[in-house]
Amino acid sequence: MAEYAWNRIGFGAELAIVSGTRMAGWALGAAPEPYSARYTLTTDESWATASLEISTEGAGWTRSLRLVRQSGRDAWKIRTSETGALAGPPPGSEYPETLTDAVDVDIAFSPLTNTLPIRRLNLREQPVGTEFDLTFAFVELPSLAVVASDQKYVVAGPGEIGFRSGDYRVQLAVDDDGFVVDYPGLATRSTDRSRA
Repeated sequence: MAEYAWNRIGFGAELAIVSGTRMAGWALGAAPEPYSARYTLTTDESWATASLEISTEGAGWTRSLRLVRQSGRDAWKIRTSETGALAGPPPGSEYPETLTDAVDVDIAFSPLTNTLPIRRLNLREQPVGTEFDLTFAFVELPSLAVVASDQKYVVAGPGEIGFRSGDYRVQLAVDDDGFVVDYPGLATRSTDRSRA
């Protein structure tokens, strides 16, 4: 079991407890309005996402989302709930068929979810220049709307993974286990420790 914590640039933080293929986390954010989030993420042995349960809460509103997939060939099953009024899109996916090719989930602003494809594709051991074009089930915060997101991961060097999404590009610094240490412009890891 290991514990990872990131400080977001500006305001916010994330804490994740990783035990094998189960990750439990908490996050705070300020945009587009203050919120807290709590999630449980599980993967199979290859680090492909099996399920995500996430809830968000702010002043006068709460939302929850559950994404489950039996295997890489099955459709995602999506369940949502909401109370109160939060501006923006509703939770869940308006077009779930667009998520069919998504093997991984990506929670907005979360350095933890970048680890999923890094570990699943063993990017730390791949030659420099190796790249993968991937589709993610991207979970927006705090709305919990889910959209398909095309992203590229590129091995840039020892401990360096290039990440691209549309015109956005960044070099992620990762540790020997593939967990993000520094996500320029977003977050830096403040602490980590192993527990018995």
